Amino acid sequence: MSRILFDLALADDAVRLSPYCWIVKFAMLHKGLSFETKPVGFADKSKYPDPAYGKVPVLVDNDEMVKDSPVITAWLDRKYPQNPLTATKAEKAAAEFYAAWVGSAFNSALAPMLMLRIANNVADEDKTYFRTTREARFGKSLEELAATPDAIEKAEAALKVLAAPLATHRYLGGGAPNLGDYIVFGSFMWARTVTLKELFQAPEPVAQWRERMLDLFDGYARGAKSADAA
Repeated sequence: MSRILFDLALADDAVRLSPYCWIVKFAMLHKGLSFETKPVGFADKSKYPDPAYGKVPVLVDNDEMVKDSPVITAWLDRKYPQNPLTATKAEKAAAEFYAAWVGSAFNSALAPMLMLRIANNVADEDKTYFRTTREARFGKSLEELAATPDAIEKAEAALKVLAAPLATHRYLGGGAPNLGDYIVFGSFMWARTVTLKELFQAPEPVAQWRERMLDLFDGYARGAKSADAA
């Protein structure tokens, strides 16, 4: 059986930074599915399985192609119902909340801390594309973005949302991790694969959860390469 995830990479193609690809990797590990990853860069869309779509993650499972992390995770639960990512409507609703929270609060705080670092570590053929597209997205140069004065404070404030549930539960999913954990931790892996430097101070319950997540699946995430070590 062939199951391939197209996975965004930096100049060192062992460094896989996409938080959305991380969500899918954790989802497949959760289900006990074997898979391969195929690194792709930012600019050359001809190497993507669907060049017109031009984004990752894309999962190719034999003759089926599935695109976009929320679509892929929902498809995985339908096709492979064992070990569901969300077992109830309440778990699904919670995962949708965490996805909205990550996008609006946490990733927006991380971006000023990561974008210039990423630009310095993409492949040479990706440098112009990355800078041009990201500066258009944020409406300022990457250097100006990196100088955002309150990014650390915003990240730490956002993480207080997680401290309450994690003070009484081992995972956002309760006693065991589920899709909500993987959605949030994908962004932690975005930061970790770009730099091993501690960019912000997480509340203690969140820091302990992060260590548990790094140890899941025989330390799959803990063993991921960072650009710092590239």
